[in-house]
Amino acid sequence: MKFWMTACWAAMTWSAMAEMPKLEDAIPPAIQALGAPTDVAFPNGIQMAITASSDKAQAEVLQGLNHLHGGWEFQASRHFAAAMREDPECLLAHWGLVMCLLSPDPAAIPARNALVDRLLELVDRNVGTELERGYVYALIKYMEEGPVGAMNAFIKVSDKFPNDIQSKVFGALFGRTGYDELGGPTPGQERSEKVLAELVKKYPEDPLPLNALLLIKAEAPDLTGSLEAARKLSQMSPSYAPYFHLLGHYEWRCGNHGNATAAFGRASSLFERWMMENKVTVADCPEWANAECYRVVALCSKGDFDTAYAAAKLVADIPFPADRGTSAGARFLLWEAKTLPARLLMRRSQPADLEQALASLPKPVDIGPTSSKSLAFWWIDGLRMFLDARRLLGEGKYEEARETAAALNFHGDRMAKVQNTASLTGERSAWSRAFRSMEVIASELSGEISLAGPVAGRGAAFNWFRAATDRQKHATMLYPPAVLMPMAAQLGEYYMGIHKTQEAIAAYKEALVTFPNDIQTLKALEKAYLKDKNTAEAGKIAAQIKILEEQ
Repeated sequence: MKFWMTACWAAMTWSAMAEMPKLEDAIPPAIQALGAPTDVAFPNGIQMAITASSDKAQAEVLQGLNHLHGGWEFQASRHFAAAMREDPECLLAHWGLVMCLLSPDPAAIPARNALVDRLLELVDRNVGTELERGYVYALIKYMEEGPVGAMNAFIKVSDKFPNDIQSKVFGALFGRTGYDELGGPTPGQERSEKVLAELVKKYPEDPLPLNALLLIKAEAPDLTGSLEAARKLSQMSPSYAPYFHLLGHYEWRCGNHGNATAAFGRASSLFERWMMENKVTVADCPEWANAECYRVVALCSKGDFDTAYAAAKLVADIPFPADRGTSAGARFLLWEAKTLPARLLMRRSQPADLEQALASLPKPVDIGPTSSKSLAFWWIDGLRMFLDARRLLGEGKYEEARETAAALNFHGDRMAKVQNTASLTGERSAWSRAFRSMEVIASELSGEISLAGPVAGRGAAFNWFRAATDRQKHATMLYPPAVLMPMAAQLGEYYMGIHKTQEAIAAYKEALVTFPNDIQTLKALEKAYLKDKNTAEAGKIAAQIKILEEQ
């Protein structure tokens, strides 16, 4: 990814020596096709002096900045483009639109290239304030050196302009480095969290640093300490959909599935209303589809499978927008929404579910025409192989199941070879999520095959289930988990099958760390306690299940 960005930047820098492109050539077609964006109220939102020829241009840039920090890049793009039309020499409007297009829909790349040419020309002409040009410098360092370069550049900007909150926030965002294998914050992550926590303390009513802090902590092992902050953020802007999606993520990760369902429902409704008012389709609002998919997962987690499955089918049935096949929304439908009913049925695992799950996946004849638009067929075909192998096992066709599992592993090896293609076409994140998930389900399948095979080889099942458990990580990018079964629960089933109830109890508890308050896992834990003749603990779990089901 870094090589690709550097190569693009070098090519665009060279082309910047040519004549400055026309304004409309620098605005992506999807933005051009829509009318003017409407404003959203951001109480205590970003306040910054913008170099522009009119108050309207300044206001559009501020709207764009607030949406950019909220993670709603498409809506931010519309406001930055509106500011550019109002003032074709507004430096920060150009900068903001480039920030929104760092990983664009391939159809937007020509506009992005023209946009950068214009941005560089404006910098050469010394347009904008020193602070604004500092923002552009940090963007250039990102293109040249990646996140570390951008972090250092924004730190320099914030040192020179200590009252500018944004540069501090951007420095922390680009400086975050996530969590290690044991769940502890890495040095860069710890430093970024500290910077943002200090800003939140200093500006308690400003949503900018609070949202940034919650975003970078969203993949932490334990989110309970930040849940109230997520609730506070949604109250600051009660009509802003991204904040409710973020809240839903925190509620789900904390095991509050009823609250998560409500938060995702609120986000989904707000996104849907915005789509109707602006005549936008799902092609340009993957955020709506993501909120709906996460709501489905929350419903499943609280035990309301029928409602979850009905909602999943509605999202999966949305027609693929072939004319916008490389858009973020179209690709989200393929990678996530159209596989969701099958993944729900994989989670429930009742006798007839495997056949139904296979039937719910997009047919090869249907996904064939999409293969030039997206790499999602690798994930869909992988799920199909997994389900077919499980079906064969259920029918007692052990050798055929082994052959299908071998085909799945070969499929995974081939998928690994398109990693660079995924980066070049803007699908690296979706590819990584699917590839890691295929590793999880392939390990689980190997465990199932070991159990169904000769007695001498059944001991290997533990290693495969343990591998699946270790490979299953928290979902990233505020997405729901791709594999809806906690693999530690599968390990618990293995232990129950060999009558080791104490080990099964420990495995189910481990599963509940990753999938807190998951109803299906809690019921399995209750059953394990009863088999262990621990009626007191079983009663506690039963009471917990009753409370959760009544939410």
